[in-house]
Amino acid sequence: MKPTTLADGTYSYTRPTMGPRDIEVTVQVLGGQLVEGTYDGKAMTGSCWKGCTLADLSNLPSTFTPAPRQIGKVRGARLHVLLARLGFSSTDHYRTASAALARDVDSLAALTEVEGRRVWNYARSLRMAYQLSA
Repeated sequence: MKPTTLADGTYSYTRPTMGPRDIEVTVQVLGGQLVEGTYDGKAMTGSCWKGCTLADLSNLPSTFTPAPRQIGKVRGARLHVLLARLGFSSTDHYRTASAALARDVDSLAALTEVEGRRVWNYARSLRMAYQLSA
């Protein structure tokens, strides 16, 4: 029997039905908790969550994608330094990151490697556009 504590990441599986097609289910696990998911392409709501527990997921044949690692405090601080060198004020660091990722960002240390690079490239492109317009 598999453990009922699942690693953080995305779990996807196909739920068989009596109908003409099976249903695709995808859930996000973070800190041992189900945090979000889709059921047949639609966001899961209260009634959908009732039938989906960690114990159920651990016994299903599913595809697992580990949660991406965060860049951490040291590299997050380095990104702050780089943004400051580009001329962004400290209050603009989070706004720039939020704009680059199209979501709220309250910690650069919590970004993934890919997100950190996206923020850096976005900030550089903004700076270059500013320089060209001056």
